[in-house]
Order: sequence, then structure tokens, then C-alpha cells
Amino acid sequence: MPAKPVLGLALGGGGARGFAHIGVLQVLSEAGVRPDIVTGSSFGSVVGGLYIKHGDVQGILDDLQALFESDLYRNLGVGRIHVQDRQGGSFWHQAARFVQDRIVINLAQSRPGLIRLDKLQQVTEFLISEDRWERDGMRLGVVATDLTTGEDVYFTSGDLVTAILSSSAIPGFVPPVQANGRTLVDGGVTQQVPIRLARKMGADVVVGVDVGQAINADAPIDNAMAIMSQAEGIKSYHYRMLLNRESDVVIMPPFIGIHWSEFNRTEEFIQAGRTAAETHLEEIDRAIWRFRHPWLSRLRHFSP
Repeated sequence: MPAKPVLGLALGGGGARGFAHIGVLQVLSEAGVRPDIVTGSSFGSVVGGLYIKHGDVQGILDDLQALFESDLYRNLGVGRIHVQDRQGGSFWHQAARFVQDRIVINLAQSRPGLIRLDKLQQVTEFLISEDRWERDGMRLGVVATDLTTGEDVYFTSGDLVTAILSSSAIPGFVPPVQANGRTLVDGGVTQQVPIRLARKMGADVVVGVDVGQAINADAPIDNAMAIMSQAEGIKSYHYRMLLNRESDVVIMPPFIGIHWSEFNRTEEFIQAGRTAAETHLEEIDRAIWRFRHPWLSRLRHFSP
């Protein structure tokens, strides 16, 4: 019998839109598709870490619900970030525009971020109670970005809180994390969907879950800043799509004009993940089949 491929699931960053990962995991579980490798960037690393911690989706939901009902989350200040007229553009440009709005205040205070690192660390420790990188054969990987060199930094063992905290350190919002002699920020800066990490960890077939923004065709383009914003969004989108080609299957819920901080819409995002995953189940099956039957796959490709 042909060998079973090592299946990698790469969970991308995107703030609250990352709740779509939970819907994807639900559908995969119901279909009997179990990843051997789970990699995460930014909020994808949080979901990935919780999935390895519990081994099921309900545990993820329970932990996140407990967090949202806690004083830790209320004191984090995420609810103050969302601005209604900042919904267009890429994740990073949304962040940049909001920081621009607050830059004078923050320069006066000489702060490296709008959210205190110690508060985010407390939240991460609330969710991640042990350094579990493996469960029943599933392995976890987390990607961050070296702010000095621009290199991807991969975590597959060690202090899991530090790994997830580094991967979630959104530039301008959260101060960089100092770890292993490096200055680290959000993994989404270089690898929004950590497909390359999944390959490096040995995945034969990789399913990427991209919860980033699509190009917003309705974005305003009536002034210089709006034009630059739209151009930056287009550039970011095309770079993501280029990297996404390195996966075998890309699941991409249709998020347009949805701000990354809208944690009040989590049920909607979970359903969006479910819907997108359901439409890709056959494609995942085909990718696995092609790996197990490479010669037959080539014959089918050239047959009339």
C-alpha cells in the first residue's frame, strides 16, 4: 500500500479572523482528516497551541471563552483598538494607520507598543499552561520574525509561551520580544501562513489556512493616503498569494473589510471557516491521493 503522507496544517495570522481556524478544524475532524504537523503564525499559533494542548476543538473554545470572560482580557485593551473607519486594507496597513492616529501620544510616552507586553504575556500564560509541542503523534511549530535581520525564526520546542508571545507581537501594538538573543515580532511579517515551516518539519502535503484580507474593491481612493493604502493592500495580497502557492491546498475564507480586532464576531468567523473548509475537502483528498499515487496522478494528467 502506498505510504500515507505526512499532513501539515498551516494556520495563518489575522487577529480575530483567526477564529475561522476553529471552524476549519471542526470540519477536518468531522471528515476524519487529522494533521500530523500543525504550524501557526500570530493568532494561528494560539489556536495551534491550544489544539495540541487539548487534542480537540471544544477545548480550544472553552479556553478562549474563559479568557474573554476574564479580567485579564478586559484589561488587555484590545476592545479600544477597533476604529470603524479603519476596516479597509491589509492587516499590516490597518495596524499602521491606527498607529499613525496615535503616534503623537505614544511618542510623548516613548512606548514601544500600545499594548503592554506583560499583559499579553499574562493572557498567553492563561491559555498555555504547559510546554506541550506534541500530542498523539501531532507536532506543533510556531514562526516569528527577527526584527533585526528579517529572518523567519522557527520554534518547535522549548518555552511555548515565549514562542507564541513572539509570534503574536504585532509591530506598533505589542513591543518586540527578546528571546534567544534576538528581537522578535509577529510571524506574519514574513510568513503570514507558515507553509514553509510545515515543509521544514517534514510535511508531504500542506493545507494552508489564510485568514488575511482580500483586496477591497470598495475601498475609498479619493485622496493620497487612501490611494497609498489601497496600493499597500494590493501589494500585501499578491505577496501572500505568491507564498500560498507553496501549499497543496489553500483554504481562504472571504474576509473583506473586516478589522482584525473584531472579537465580537467570533461565531461568524468560525462559520466562515467551516464553510470554506467544506468546499475544500475533496481538494484535500485529491492532494493526499496524488502523493500516494504519483505515477497514476501523472498518467491522469496526460490522459485525453
